[in-house]
Amino acid sequence: MQAVMITGANRGLGLGFTRHYLERECCVFACARDWSQSPDSAGLRERFGKRFRPVDLDVTDEHAVAALPASLDGAMLDIAINNAGALQDEAFGRWSVATFETALSVNCTGPALVAQALLPLLRKGSLLVNISSGLASNSLNINPETGLDAYAASKSALNMITRRMGAKLGPRGITVVAIDPGWVRTRMGGEEAELSVDESVSDVTGTIEDLGPEQGGLFLSRKGEPLPW
Repeated sequence: MQAVMITGANRGLGLGFTRHYLERECCVFACARDWSQSPDSAGLRERFGKRFRPVDLDVTDEHAVAALPASLDGAMLDIAINNAGALQDEAFGRWSVATFETALSVNCTGPALVAQALLPLLRKGSLLVNISSGLASNSLNINPETGLDAYAASKSALNMITRRMGAKLGPRGITVVAIDPGWVRTRMGGEEAELSVDESVSDVTGTIEDLGPEQGGLFLSRKGEPLPW
């Protein structure tokens, strides 16, 4: 039985990933800030039993992140997905320190520290996936007219952390990648987004299944195509 850890697992893509891996007979450590506020928790526990392992985790809480191996009962992981994210639309001229700090804390620093904490639980051949965004690409510079600047900057920083972790962990047999899940109809993506959660999850998990060491440190589309930095 594969063991999978997912952050931001109580809604949107994270909940989609959680259901996907539970349906494939995996043990899923589903991390979220407060599962007691999720209407899905009881249903998942009833349907999947002990394979659904909800974990309360705020990725901006350094002490909670450091204690993550204990929270996961020391289970060795096959796949870890850094999915938790924060997005705020804030127009140029109204930029604030708080918005940039939140974006960087949740979207970059959190995943970096989660990866660091999980290192003792990542065996040779395991996969570490950072959920990025097309907005992270400096080359493409998608939609610069929007107010998603702090989000884009934080995801670009996540991409750099991915590259550096890929170089550090590749020699240990751990493959690290950043994946753009596409524009998805979630609370963050909005109702006008082109993809459903199920469509994105199907593509991303298919790409994860096909990952190999040669892809370590890459920035990939949901279908596994290399994206420009």
